[in-house]
Amino acid sequence: MQRLIVIGGGAAGSAVVGEFLRRGQPGEFELTWLVGRQAPGRGVAYSTTAEHHLLNVRAANMGLFADDAGGFIAYAQAQGWPVKGLDFVPRAWYGNYLEAVLAREISAARVRGLALRVLSVDAASVRGSDANGYVVGTAEGEEFDADGVVLAIGALPAAPLAEVTEAARGSHAYAADPWHWPLPRKAPERVVVLGTGLTAVDALQSASRLWPNAQLTAISRHGQLPRQHNAAPGQPYEHQASLLEALRAQPRVAHWLREIRAAMQDEGAEWRSVIDGLRAETQALWRSLGVNERARFQRHLRWLWESARHRLPQQTANELARLRTQGRLKILAAHIRSIDQHAGERDQLEVRVQPRGAESVRSFAADLVIQATGFNISVNATDHALIRQMVDEGVAHADALDLGLAADADGRLLRADGVPRHGLRSLGTLLRGSVWECSGLPEIRALAKTIACELPAELRRVAKPAHSRSSASTRAATFTPAVI
Repeated sequence: MQRLIVIGGGAAGSAVVGEFLRRGQPGEFELTWLVGRQAPGRGVAYSTTAEHHLLNVRAANMGLFADDAGGFIAYAQAQGWPVKGLDFVPRAWYGNYLEAVLAREISAARVRGLALRVLSVDAASVRGSDANGYVVGTAEGEEFDADGVVLAIGALPAAPLAEVTEAARGSHAYAADPWHWPLPRKAPERVVVLGTGLTAVDALQSASRLWPNAQLTAISRHGQLPRQHNAAPGQPYEHQASLLEALRAQPRVAHWLREIRAAMQDEGAEWRSVIDGLRAETQALWRSLGVNERARFQRHLRWLWESARHRLPQQTANELARLRTQGRLKILAAHIRSIDQHAGERDQLEVRVQPRGAESVRSFAADLVIQATGFNISVNATDHALIRQMVDEGVAHADALDLGLAADADGRLLRADGVPRHGLRSLGTLLRGSVWECSGLPEIRALAKTIACELPAELRRVAKPAHSRSSASTRAATFTPAVI
């Protein structure tokens, strides 16, 4: 019997575990799911309880499984929730859905006789090889033998920006993690958010509610908030196939920018439809770029792509517009030069920035600085225990631009010589350098299906010697489904 371990309890881990359970047959494998300390399914993204933190994908396309894209809207309507297919709903609601789906699939799998353990522990190491199998160690010192391992851990823990001094990092006024803030001793007069993407928007919304009299400032290199969705999806771009053919013909980002701009200016074209029409091909297009072209995209176009591709629901965009009209929110295009403790105020920080296009540096005081610069995916710099161990011991390594783990298009982690490993896969955010689009649910569920279909067959083809010892833990799994 194959021994499979999935590491990570968020949406990516949920999708691949669910696919294994739906497709597995009794006696085919035993599955161990190491979910960490949070409820299975929610992860960071869906652990929020704030009703103003909305999905940025319409409810109609948020089903967990590739063959059930409408699963979420069906579940919501069965609960009597006021949800329509075009709606952008609170992420907390989606977390409830994930918990309920997992409870259902786990219950059904156990009735069918599948061997499953769900353990609330953190993986701390993966050792071994595709020739001899793997051993997964936990933070508590337990070890589990595995023929196949799937990493689905999401983004790495946030690391403070290099421009932040040690004194500021240790201050009660600096939050490197945008999801967990130190509450100031008194209501802040000025809150500074580093970043203007989707994570920064979440932080701005929450800060505006917590402290209705605080002034909010968001800072990024280009000072651009995400664009907003239309009330309803537009018609597909008429010449999308020709556009894709032109992009494939010349894999250079300058050429791509010209072609995409020309398509957006085409009479009758809706720019959102042009961008959305690229989604199914984004991974293949990214993989067609050489390392230098990928680096060029990172330096010059990433901000523009992120702004256009990952858009805001209209109600969120309207809220930000109201804050700006009221004078409470300012968006600043600038480079961060330093963040240090304020010389005159122990509980304040001094933020020094160089506005875009200016030669001079300006500074201002902040009562709270929240770092919300997006996913941390730097494998080489992380102190995440599991990834640090895997990289240090050569089990995995960063891609060429340190945008995650080096892997192929199907999530197989690569050895140092570039050869894919058997039995060791990843999905989700840490594949950004390998496939670029990897954190949205449509991409996650598609790869989860691929892994669940292919990994057991791959392991059957690659015979391994018997493990020298049995699994170190036989602890019974516990799982409490959501109460909705």
